[in-house]
Amino acid sequence: MSDYIPGSDTEKAIWLNQFSNWLLANGATHGFTVDEVNAMRAAATVAMDALTDMETARAAARAATATKNDAMGAAVALAREDAQRLQSWPTTTDADRADAGITIPDSTPTSADADAILSVAAPLILLDFSVRRQVTIHWGPNPSNEQQNGRPAGVIGCQVEYALGGIPADENVWRVLETDTDSPCIHSVSETAPTTIAYRARYVGKNLKLGPYGDPAECTVTL
Repeated sequence: MSDYIPGSDTEKAIWLNQFSNWLLANGATHGFTVDEVNAMRAAATVAMDALTDMETARAAARAATATKNDAMGAAVALAREDAQRLQSWPTTTDADRADAGITIPDSTPTSADADAILSVAAPLILLDFSVRRQVTIHWGPNPSNEQQNGRPAGVIGCQVEYALGGIPADENVWRVLETDTDSPCIHSVSETAPTTIAYRARYVGKNLKLGPYGDPAECTVTL
């Protein structure tokens, strides 16, 4: 036998209000005292107030999260511009880069083997989609820690590809997003509905030869 009290909090609060109103009007004829009727009325009112307070707090939390995401995205975008400027500044040293917490470029001489890139372990990727309409793709041997995520020897960059709708069965669905020299790269999403997007990556050697693909990853971007 199903429960007569609804399952959701909102429906439950409505039912409690209706029941306490009925009890107020009819309780006396069914053996309820005034104190018992008032106790039910008070309990229903407290429950409704608590539900209202929770919904208000939840809306405030959503607004605060959106504000945080926007502020974090703006700060990170500005930091990337500044870091790129620092990377290209003629007097910037590797010690400066290490102190600033940005990527130290690979300085290992190019391998004489034209196919050396094929023996380099494929890049790992880590997706950050906490900012609306944006996916940040961290790529490299250690994408979870950009301060320890330098390019492998003989690698000048990484080709990042994406596919709308998740990991496709058809190779022709993949599109090149960017050939990036420093992790991470950012994908600005223009879709008008929540979309699952798959990503994969492969290194680019100093002779511009492409290495093997790493395992793909996917996420669902909300708008």
